Amino acid sequence: MIVSDHIIPLHPIDENASRKKCIKTMMDNLCYELPVMQNSKLYGTVELDECIHASDDTILSIVDPGYASVHFNSHLFDVLRVFNESKRNVISVLAEDFEWLGIVTKTTILEALGNSLTAEQNGAVLLLEMASHQYSANELSRIVESESCQILGLWLNHLSESGRIRVSLKLNTENAERIVSGLQRHGYEVIAAFGDDDYKENVEKRFESLMNYIDI
Repeated sequence: MIVSDHIIPLHPIDENASRKKCIKTMMDNLCYELPVMQNSKLYGTVELDECIHASDDTILSIVDPGYASVHFNSHLFDVLRVFNESKRNVISVLAEDFEWLGIVTKTTILEALGNSLTAEQNGAVLLLEMASHQYSANELSRIVESESCQILGLWLNHLSESGRIRVSLKLNTENAERIVSGLQRHGYEVIAAFGDDDYKENVEKRFESLMNYIDI
């Protein structure tokens, strides 16, 4: 989960590089922009669309100042944050002395995360909502583990409109109904469950029973 394990070791692109070379490099590496060097230092980026439609032979006139970079020892979660904040499709990877090492793309990072145990192992995903003061990773783990299960992954999203927190829990079981009940007993609002067909079937049966009761 360290960025150094996922570097694409490209040679630096100089601001006087040819458009054709840049286009080929981007096509070969399935990316839509490249970091560009000026006087042996990172300076900006050039985009595939600009390279295709420009008329000059070199990229000098279409380089956009500014770039995104991460330290080679950064965690992939930090890289995702940089991608989100910079809106870039490619991030430069730098060594301790700011020496160029290569790039990482959104595709390579998503593939790396997709190969993690959290993503690969089958299991239900529960979606919870709660007030920010109610969130406790220790409490959620205790409830899940009390049902002889484990949390494989935990993701947080802040809901700006309400100020609440949305929590996604990836579990190591596909039968999460007992865990849902345990969370609800402790005052947590479980708004959705994914990957647990038994739970969905039971919810649908309860809904049907309620509708039949109302009809009566």
